[in-house]
Amino acid sequence: MKKTQLIINLISNIISFVLQLGISFILTPIIVEKIGDAAYGFIGLANNFVSYATIVTVAVNSMANRFITLELNKGNLKQANKYYSSVFMMDIILSIIMLIASTIIIANLTTLLSIPEELTIDVKITFSLAFINFIISLIGTAFTAVTFAKNRLDLDAIKNIIANIAKAVVLIVIFNIFLPKVYFISVAAIIYTVIFFVGSIGIAKKIAPELRIKSNNFDFHYVKILIKSGLWNAINSLSRVLLTGLDLLIANIFVSAEKMGILSIAKTIPTSIETLLATVGNIFVPTFIKLYSKNKIRQLVQYVKFSMKVVALILIVPMAGFIIFGEDFFALWLSEKSATEIHEIQILSVLSLLPYVLSCNGYTLFYLDTVTNKLKRPVIFTLVMSIVSTIVTLILVYTTDLGIYAVAGVSSIIWCIKQAIFTPWNAAKNLRIKRTTFFSTYLKLMGIFAFIAIIFIIIRNFMVINNLSSFIYTIGIAGVIGYIIAFLMIPNKEEKKKIKQIMKDKLHITAV
Repeated sequence: MKKTQLIINLISNIISFVLQLGISFILTPIIVEKIGDAAYGFIGLANNFVSYATIVTVAVNSMANRFITLELNKGNLKQANKYYSSVFMMDIILSIIMLIASTIIIANLTTLLSIPEELTIDVKITFSLAFINFIISLIGTAFTAVTFAKNRLDLDAIKNIIANIAKAVVLIVIFNIFLPKVYFISVAAIIYTVIFFVGSIGIAKKIAPELRIKSNNFDFHYVKILIKSGLWNAINSLSRVLLTGLDLLIANIFVSAEKMGILSIAKTIPTSIETLLATVGNIFVPTFIKLYSKNKIRQLVQYVKFSMKVVALILIVPMAGFIIFGEDFFALWLSEKSATEIHEIQILSVLSLLPYVLSCNGYTLFYLDTVTNKLKRPVIFTLVMSIVSTIVTLILVYTTDLGIYAVAGVSSIIWCIKQAIFTPWNAAKNLRIKRTTFFSTYLKLMGIFAFIAIIFIIIRNFMVINNLSSFIYTIGIAGVIGYIIAFLMIPNKEEKKKIKQIMKDKLHITAV
């Protein structure tokens, strides 16, 4: 990989994320105010139901990027096209199955969920549109593998930027012209997906004309290879659903629709952080696969450690900032909420964020399971922990007054244990290297996070935040100090030189 491609991918994806986050920040309080907490919660719940459906498709799609990339790197164009066409054809079949299944679910939605009578029709429309959006996205999955295989993830970021702008415009227009409805969010999501889908087809044809979807390239032998490898990813997705994806559903059934809405609002920032983690972490995977395919394990280990530091360098500061300044943020962002509601939202948000605080220091280690195609061990471990988490949550909801805090807290604590202990150990085992290889980097990054958080607490105690300008001024100072500390403490001398050189090369290219 050209050394400038990493920074191009990184910067373009961060710009895309910032735009998406900005749109969410501007529109979410407006939407909540117009449709209410309970209605807003059903948007998140509809997306959760889609994630349940995704489990079925993961078995086919989760390993497609790996195998297409590997075959292209080896120069096996015929095999790459076999995988490419087979994935597309299978996704068509799965889309038909999903259409039938979603129709049955929506027909019985009122028996599955606790839905306020006045929202029944709107919620059914929301779920219908969410599933349609999922099916469109599923059909386009094969095309998105091309930018990954060619290591042009910056093009995905450009598509994201264009699609998000269109989504924001649609939301602004329909919420100002029509009587507000909860399903407007799903309408805008479909607009986003269609634009992304069309863009993916055009980009795939342009950057990889050698990859073509042909019916005679469909081969069930290649599908079986994908399913055999991806089955563990599907089980892992099931585990993730049990661990973190049932929270809104449990809140709806066992607590209340209103509390589900509050939790959905509280998860806005953690969900955005997870998106950024995945966006940044994914940038390094094509190089992981390339180094592993050439059996360059020593270079791979060095690059993995470098990726851990880059992700931490980007994310440690905003996450520490959100934990310390979060209540101030929510008070300004959701100004119509009471102080009690703001405090509740902040607690739930921090509880939901905790796993990602740990993940940011070792998120790229997750990808080594897929890169090495060694998925069985982490999947079984995660599945056991997720089952325990679900059982403990239900027991606490039934037997204590913790309510929504049990829903948000139990899964987060268990996920933190997995992330802190199992993930670094498992990544080293996958590469057949010393089991403690990644722990030193991981612990160092956690220590830096704690140090920056303490600095932010000191800054918060010295500042008075009572309006938007004082908030921006305070977090601006904290952010600058935090990133200076992070840059001084996270990369070593060699890595600092590497980062500076990459930035110089990028600036030179931009100037030219």
